[in-house]
Amino acid sequence: MLKSRFCLCLVVALLGLSVQTCLADGAWSGVDVGPGHAGADAGYDAPNGIARTESRVGDINMGRGFALGYGPNGLSLSHSIGISGQHGFGAAHNFNMSIGPNGTHVSHGGTQTFGGNTRVLAGGESHVGPGQVWGGSHAGGFGHHTRAWSRSRTHRRW
Repeated sequence: MLKSRFCLCLVVALLGLSVQTCLADGAWSGVDVGPGHAGADAGYDAPNGIARTESRVGDINMGRGFALGYGPNGLSLSHSIGISGQHGFGAAHNFNMSIGPNGTHVSHGGTQTFGGNTRVLAGGESHVGPGQVWGGSHAGGFGHHTRAWSRSRTHRRW
């Protein structure tokens, strides 16, 4: 009897988690660009949306990710872009935003680096769901002189 109650509780908990996940409207993106490589990632967890990535390797390496997710809980957007050159410089930036009846979230970050084997990374995410709004941003890099920053602000409405 105890085992059947435990299984029932487990099934109910998993169903509750899956409902929250299905009702979330979010987007994320990220880039990783350095010598000889450029990568980008983007996606959304919403009923509707678009996600696009682009990367190029050459004299200047470039990566870009864009995602837009929307549904009954609101709209989420994420965009990340980064470049790195053969002469030891790199820069990247990201922007994330969610707007919904439960609040808003905005975050962005950037990095610049020069000297040495430069590599830049930037990305973030933003989500809005039933009674929730959250997100974040990250940025960093490698090189002799690297400067990175990130800001995030969430406003919840109840």
